[in-house]
Amino acid sequence: MTTAPTEPLLQQVASDLFRDFKGDEIGGRHAIRGFSFQVWHAVLEALRAHRTGNDYAVVLEWQQDVAVLDSSVAPTGVRFVQLKKHEASTHWKLNHLIASPKGKDEDAQATADEANPVEPGGAVTEPPLEPAATRKAAKSKAPKKPKPSILAKLYAHRRRFKTLGKSRLEFSSDAQFEMPDGSGASSLQSNVELATADPLVRQAIEAKLREQLGLDSAEPVDFSDFALVVSDCPVNEPHKYLAGELAQMQLESELNLSGSATILAVLIIASYVNLRAGSTRHAKNFPELLGRAVTRSDIDRYLAAADEETVSARELVEEIIERLNIETAPFTLVRNMKRQVVRACMEITNRAGPVPILAAHLKSLYEARSEYNSLPRVTDIFSAWFEDFQQLQLSEARPYSREYIYCLMSMITQNANPTKQLPSVPAGPQPKDSQ
Repeated sequence: MTTAPTEPLLQQVASDLFRDFKGDEIGGRHAIRGFSFQVWHAVLEALRAHRTGNDYAVVLEWQQDVAVLDSSVAPTGVRFVQLKKHEASTHWKLNHLIASPKGKDEDAQATADEANPVEPGGAVTEPPLEPAATRKAAKSKAPKKPKPSILAKLYAHRRRFKTLGKSRLEFSSDAQFEMPDGSGASSLQSNVELATADPLVRQAIEAKLREQLGLDSAEPVDFSDFALVVSDCPVNEPHKYLAGELAQMQLESELNLSGSATILAVLIIASYVNLRAGSTRHAKNFPELLGRAVTRSDIDRYLAAADEETVSARELVEEIIERLNIETAPFTLVRNMKRQVVRACMEITNRAGPVPILAAHLKSLYEARSEYNSLPRVTDIFSAWFEDFQQLQLSEARPYSREYIYCLMSMITQNANPTKQLPSVPAGPQPKDSQ
């Protein structure tokens, strides 16, 4: 029996975006290249839903490419968005959207069946069995059902979820739509609400929907809240556009992220959307479906994590220096820490140098010695910690002053970003340097 993979912790996802992996140029840049157009569009949907102040859930790969639910608890409405980049031309023609695709489609019958669901409690009558020869002859003469077009597949979901209070259907792309009018002319449009489209357009679409979905002639086709739209999400460098969306959201709220935190927040959201969209587990109920979604509470956590992650190590060390000064630590110690902080913050990021190893030993001591937490002042903690560190007698530590080591300690106690990814150190006691 296989178990579902464990989702990475939020802090790990955030820090991994700013670390290097073997074969990567830059972690964040690699992530940007790896996310699809669908993922970035889902991030855009989440940010715009967040701006409303209401609850929501954005789900990837459920019924359509993106589904936006109006609640993460008890949804009463959904917006289905089918996404498609136009690879071959600069725009879509009406026939591209309503024509049955060529080739065998095993999902054609399933789509038609979903378009004609049995109501809850409805009885299904099994047809009487016929002789095998009769069934074979009937099967050979039966006309093949047309494959559902792009718009037919989308409309099938309106019928399948007709018990919901409201639903909206959108076909979204990076290309415009060429729409004919009654005069025989046509124009390129970026937003087409089918309810108000030219009657000839609606007639052409309706005829194909009825044919491909097998609709009864007495059933009206509902064109309300059914639209063709050009996605605002650009295909190239979408993270920059989405960072602007997030910046706009901040102007309308009390949220105040730095520039780097804004970019990081967009990448974190995209990372989780991408992770959850990759789940192939069949959702048997609504809670399991939410496992493939991002919700308002998720986005709140991602924004907070991005803000925390981009606070500079220097700022965090300077907070500790100020605390030591308040505790009346020696003047020379405080002064020299202020002189060493920039150097320490730079050198801890040099993975080829000795400082990450020193920081790893310091962190290992800090995590192993719970008694440090019982000491009343930072001055006392650092003093005891420094004495224990000296007992290791690491040759790499000789060139560094107490004040420099205190700067590294400050980063560790503040959980600064450079101290989250450090080399491993031996678990046992460290050998003393014999020289």
